[in-house]
Amino acid sequence: MNRITLMTGLAAVLAFASSANAGEEGKSVQVEEAEVAAPTGAAPVRLVSWDGDFELLKTSRRLRIWRSHVAYRMSVDAQGNVTDCELTETFRRAYISQRLCAVLSEHHTFAPAQDDDGTPVAGSYSAQLSYQEMRERM
Repeated sequence: MNRITLMTGLAAVLAFASSANAGEEGKSVQVEEAEVAAPTGAAPVRLVSWDGDFELLKTSRRLRIWRSHVAYRMSVDAQGNVTDCELTETFRRAYISQRLCAVLSEHHTFAPAQDDDGTPVAGSYSAQLSYQEMRERM
């Protein structure tokens, strides 16, 4: 991860839902996708897995985050690695956003976007995770 930034505006309205494999336990994870960007005519960044329910809940509890969800946007390089993370809501202290982004970045696995020729390229991925749904899966 090259850097962690904090997005000051609101992201696009979250509309779609996708399922992804979750870790070694084989649980199904619901992640609401807002936007997945790739160059025109190309395949977008694809979420392969999210296995960080426990870690995100634990970190949020330690930081005393009392929200219903966490929405974020990640930049993904041509190898499928997260290069940037932005939360769509601001917190009073920047370290809270940094800690949450660190957990999100560590526990997401992506397949990179592809151009028209099938060559991997950089792209972005936006989603929202519900704390209630994560608790129910635990």
